[in-house]
Amino acid sequence: MILKKANLFIAPLLCCCILSISAQNPYQTSWKREASWLGGSGVGIGVSTFLHTRNQPFTSDQVTSLQLSKVPKFERFVTRQYSLPARKASDVLLFTAIASPVLLLLDQDIRKDAPTAVLLVGETMALNFALTTLCKEIVRRPRPYCYNPDVPVSDKLERDARASFFSGHTSMSAAATFSAARIWSDYHPDSNWKPVVWATAAAIPITVGILRVKAGKHYLTDVLTGFAVGSACGLLVPHFHRKNK
Repeated sequence: MILKKANLFIAPLLCCCILSISAQNPYQTSWKREASWLGGSGVGIGVSTFLHTRNQPFTSDQVTSLQLSKVPKFERFVTRQYSLPARKASDVLLFTAIASPVLLLLDQDIRKDAPTAVLLVGETMALNFALTTLCKEIVRRPRPYCYNPDVPVSDKLERDARASFFSGHTSMSAAATFSAARIWSDYHPDSNWKPVVWATAAAIPITVGILRVKAGKHYLTDVLTGFAVGSACGLLVPHFHRKNK
């Protein structure tokens, strides 16, 4: 089932790598290279899915035995955060960030090379998702709210309660906005709008990270790592596809 779903996602992206023929396209794609990018990401997602089915949620006794002293002092304030409005706002902003690359199609030059843009953004998101989910399932860090006595025990017994490191909301939003900014900048290297584009690309995932901390879902190190991984994916995938990198 997982392989079938992966094929439904990967096959259309692979088809994109031979459809862009614009002379202004700053990127170069090939079946072999794109299969490697997407195949590696697919393996990572498959492994993380397998680990997710094997990993067990907290038991009531395990929740009770959690020790706040094991949380770094500079992050302990997060264990007192639990804002449902912040959680909902972070969800809305995440989906907004993921949809933001669609704005690239408003640019005439990029629209001519739409298949390439779709491919690069898709590869970026797939790679980041694989890294994020793998790390969550391997590290299994308790979320900050697990230490909060005001949070319902039922929330702490969910499987997701052991998926704090690192922030998927932050990494996914950063991957989307930074890949969009990188692609746009590669088409407009001399534009005066570049500072605005990059500032916006950074501001969105930073805001998401702040909201995740306020929601009690993540520590500072979770969101900082998520921002670093997501932005790196957003920058490096387009970079390694440039014709003259």
